[in-house]
Amino acid sequence: MDTLSLAASIAGLVSLGDIVFKYALRYYKSVKDAPKEVNDLLNEIKDLTLLLHNLSMVAYGHGLQTQPNPQNPATAHKPHHLHECQQLLNQLEDGLSKFEQKSGLDKVQSRLKWPFTTSVTKEMLQAIGRHKQTINVALGADSLTKLQICLSRQDETLKEIQELKVEVRKIQDIETKITLNQKRREVLSTFSKANPRLEFDNNKELRYPMTALWLTEGREFAEWLSNDEARIWCSGIPGAGKSVIAAAVIDVCLQRLLTSPNTAVCYFFRTYRNPETVLPCNILSALCYQLALQHESAYEILEAYHEELHPPNQLPGQLKVRRLIKVLHEMCEIFDRVYLIVDGLDECGDNTREAVDSLSKVSLQSAKKNINMALLSRDELLIREKIEQHFHWIEIEAHTEDVQLYVASEVDRLIHEKELRLKDFSLKDEIITELVKGAKGIRSDLARFRWVACQLDHLCNLPTDGARRKALNRLPPTLPATYERILQAIDQLPSKKIYKNSSKAIVQIIQY
Repeated sequence: MDTLSLAASIAGLVSLGDIVFKYALRYYKSVKDAPKEVNDLLNEIKDLTLLLHNLSMVAYGHGLQTQPNPQNPATAHKPHHLHECQQLLNQLEDGLSKFEQKSGLDKVQSRLKWPFTTSVTKEMLQAIGRHKQTINVALGADSLTKLQICLSRQDETLKEIQELKVEVRKIQDIETKITLNQKRREVLSTFSKANPRLEFDNNKELRYPMTALWLTEGREFAEWLSNDEARIWCSGIPGAGKSVIAAAVIDVCLQRLLTSPNTAVCYFFRTYRNPETVLPCNILSALCYQLALQHESAYEILEAYHEELHPPNQLPGQLKVRRLIKVLHEMCEIFDRVYLIVDGLDECGDNTREAVDSLSKVSLQSAKKNINMALLSRDELLIREKIEQHFHWIEIEAHTEDVQLYVASEVDRLIHEKELRLKDFSLKDEIITELVKGAKGIRSDLARFRWVACQLDHLCNLPTDGARRKALNRLPPTLPATYERILQAIDQLPSKKIYKNSSKAIVQIIQY
């Protein structure tokens, strides 16, 4: 993420706050004798949204002044307070949106059906007060670093606000800690037929700063990070964001390397774009390859296996799953702890059973018991039967707040840059609501965000608000259907416009 992504996330919260404020205002005006705390909450939401708007301007200004730098200490701080603020706004929206669906008569009769109890409403008021206090402090930040520190955990960063001398760098990926020469590169190439780096980078690009904090800041994940030989299995329906979450988990593990020098991280993504990723031997060899890069002794173990496969004056041998498991165990024993993350087990087709079996053996048969493993997949019976006894299960629901934040921030950006010109600004809320709803049915993480981007591009090209509303009522259900609409639109263009628009459409399809 570039340095302006924080500003975009805050802008998304501004849009979400606008929606919540309008819902609360309509409730207050529609319900006779609404409770006093409702009016108090309405005013607090308004103040919070205004502060968030000011904060987005501050963040945007600092982002323009800051060059992207992977060593920037600011990038190591997670915006915990923004995440908590988002959760609160999501809670309010979820409750108030139910009131929106009622008829006029129901609204008049629903005085006692305010969606939150008095105690919950008071807790919300207190929470908003805390968020306002934090944002007011952040508004005084004179750099991106100080701004991000202010928005991270207060109890962890009070000292850092006073002492910004401690530099914390961000680890972007597994770092090579061995000396490489031509021979070593040839050895390593034997074990790198399926390099997961591209998928890791792709899924990192889909993340906004607050994506997946609901998992990585939770108790279950903290226990997995800290306990010996911990195992988690994260499952979810298609479109629940598993691959993006896997990237978030990997990123957190990489940052542990800063304080745990004899710790290693290795990961793998199964992807339909690379058929080599379905083979269990390629999964295991890719994990071995990554461990070899992180320690000389680990590399020597892998080189010994390579020599075993390439005896003098004989044909080379083939990689074997059983042997790779043994080699992986030997390499892991070099480290104090190894974090091993694999995404997409359910997509291995006929190889799923063998892939699950082999990874289970890697974890369960480790002599040193220092492998912390995280597996991500759909909840399929074959996988569940194999691992549920030994892995702590975490269900990944389709967390629409991540998509909602992306949609809200993009809509805000497009309006700000005058690419989306709305005369009726109530349409902004409709766009966010309908696109979030439509994105729920998209299976792939990459496809879901690409689908949203295409719909926004289409809405920007429409001439009137009426045409945009009509388009929102006829959204294509899938990404292929979206591309079909793009191509149909090209056919209807005057010849002089075809080149420009077809080029843009081709780029969108290639990106998919």
